[in-house]
Amino acid sequence: MGFFLGLFSSATFGLIPLFTLPLLHAGVTAETALFYRFLIATLTLGGLLAARGERFRMRGVDLCKLAGMSVMYMLAALLFFWAFSYLPSGVAATLQFLYPVMVMLIMIVFFHERFSWTIALSIILAVSGVALLSSGPGDGGTSISLLGVGMMLLSALCNSLYIVGIQTARIPNMSGLVMTFYVMLFSALLSLINALSTDTFQILTSWRELGIAALLAVVTAVLSNLTLILAIQRIGSTMTSVLGVMEPLTAVMVGILVFGEPFSPALAGGVVLIAASVLLVMLGGHIRALLCRART
Repeated sequence: MGFFLGLFSSATFGLIPLFTLPLLHAGVTAETALFYRFLIATLTLGGLLAARGERFRMRGVDLCKLAGMSVMYMLAALLFFWAFSYLPSGVAATLQFLYPVMVMLIMIVFFHERFSWTIALSIILAVSGVALLSSGPGDGGTSISLLGVGMMLLSALCNSLYIVGIQTARIPNMSGLVMTFYVMLFSALLSLINALSTDTFQILTSWRELGIAALLAVVTAVLSNLTLILAIQRIGSTMTSVLGVMEPLTAVMVGILVFGEPFSPALAGGVVLIAASVLLVMLGGHIRALLCRART
């Protein structure tokens, strides 16, 4: 059951382009789409937590920590949405999947985790994968936008900073769902402020747009986070992270089958190299342990 939940979590997150691109093609701004995603997710999670009798009260210092981390979370999502204007959705999702490698590098540089040959090899694989994706054809056979690649690398960095913040914030006695609720709440407020200050806020004018926005929120934010927490509880964080490889694969398949995005050897090679890089980061400790046992 845990493996299914892990696969379901990563696959639902990979469906972000399926619901985001129709909104953007309909003229909804990325800032507006992001605000409605966070708002509907907050309301849904809030209702779920209230029904379960969860406690919402928490210390002011913990709220400040979550607010700070939510800035990185919101920026990661906003850059992801912006990049859809410059990159095929599958390429964007694959580049965003680099965040586990960035998390590991941040932990090595700033928190003195050990550097190993598996980390070095994962970096080489990641850089090679990015280079392949950057050189491959984009929409209409043109070269991939380096601006889009830069946006997605920055998005992955923001996501990695958010994850490191969660790991190091030391917020006691808070369930993952309550923490997710507050992250969604702060992200909704930040998205609204950003949309209003940049004059990009729009009110959704049709039931179709509202329905797509609701699916974007419920499927890619609420369901993905719920199943992520349940998967971690059953099979652990390492194996759940490994199953996250379904995220870029789902996005690539959606882009090709639904939106007619181009498929090329460069795209396939880039996805494989980046997925291998992330898997090596996640399983590096187990690989080293197996090699040590083999030597002895």
